[in-house]
Amino acid sequence: MNQTINAFEHWMLNYRRVWPGTVFSGFAMPILFMVGIGLGVGAYVTDTSSIGGVSYVAFIAPGLLASTAMQVTIGEMTWPVFGALRWGAQYKAMQASPLKPIHMVNGHLMYGLLRGLLSAVVFLLVMVAFGVVSSAWAPVAVVPAVLTAFSLVGWMYAYAVTVNFEMSLSIVQRFVIVPITLFSGVFFPLSQLPQYLQALAWISPLWHGAELSRWAVNGAETPWFWGFHVLYLVVVGLIGWWMAYRRLTIRLTY
Repeated sequence: MNQTINAFEHWMLNYRRVWPGTVFSGFAMPILFMVGIGLGVGAYVTDTSSIGGVSYVAFIAPGLLASTAMQVTIGEMTWPVFGALRWGAQYKAMQASPLKPIHMVNGHLMYGLLRGLLSAVVFLLVMVAFGVVSSAWAPVAVVPAVLTAFSLVGWMYAYAVTVNFEMSLSIVQRFVIVPITLFSGVFFPLSQLPQYLQALAWISPLWHGAELSRWAVNGAETPWFWGFHVLYLVVVGLIGWWMAYRRLTIRLTY
């Protein structure tokens, strides 16, 4: 456990140098989302019967909370991981220390999840400022947001460790992460999609996280039992975590 903490502290020391910039973007992006999409697009949404009778900004805010935590965490698992293996050689330096691959993976993934947690808390504060939080249970929405990040952090890490070209990271961002964000019930109910696309959306961890966050913030009933949503996110996340460990172990052997 101590070695895992040492690996985690390494990434925290790196973050100490850049955190002021992340504070600005951490508040700026939620505000832009809430104003541009929530209030801007929401001005054209007059019939709210299909979104639980709440305003459009109140509908998308919980989903954006989960989406933001996911995207920030995934961002930490793309170029930083790729660079640690190929540009900065941080992992090579760690190999010369008592750290083992499991410690390296645990420390880096924990750091990524912490970044996701911080972004979720900031987004929740922005939601409060915009007056879209009416439930005392709203802070609980941070939990499914972090679970959403957890479900994908290991998978993204394993992918970044595996690929050999930087372009591969851009490809997965454009053709995996963006579609997941657009078609996981964040911006509109899944009922507006064809049935076969709804089934695909059920696979998306973001859909499960968005529904749980919306349940906490708005009291909206989840399509499935909330425990199943949680179980799905945890199982997918654990498999991804194991994949991350396996891929890094293999990568460091050649």
